[in-house]
Amino acid sequence: MGRRIYQSGFDTISIGTAVQDIWLLFAGASNGIQLHWIQLTAASVTTAAQIRLRLKRGTATVTVGAGGTLPGKNFVDDGDSKASGSTVHANDTTQATTTGNFTGYTDYFQWNVLLPFDFMPGPEDEDRPTCSVSEALILDLPAVITATTVSSFAKWREYP
Repeated sequence: MGRRIYQSGFDTISIGTAVQDIWLLFAGASNGIQLHWIQLTAASVTTAAQIRLRLKRGTATVTVGAGGTLPGKNFVDDGDSKASGSTVHANDTTQATTTGNFTGYTDYFQWNVLLPFDFMPGPEDEDRPTCSVSEALILDLPAVITATTVSSFAKWREYP
């Protein structure tokens, strides 16, 4: 029986020329999402720089952004046979919107691009970021920066 953990990623994509959603995980109509891990790494960077990131949850009606890609979703557990019910977007330069506010879980980070950005709550952390049916978890770049080439992956669990 599979664990219903999925992953998605992108490689050598330029970010920062616009305020944008780096990752958007939108829960399907029959499942919620629990975030397990997001990693970002910068390419060819030799000077320290801080990039502000924000992880937020959209709990009202969420309209997915545009301008990015829909990266493929893969099973982490090869014994898993249930298709992912979530929608994944990467690098949307038109950000997602909501009919309400982005509420609930919100975290702010300063990423030093000389090191990987790793958001990975431990398995004993029952307070991993989650969202319910038709809600979204979004890692965004809330300000324009000097363009930076990054690679990234995200892993999440879907639950009934």
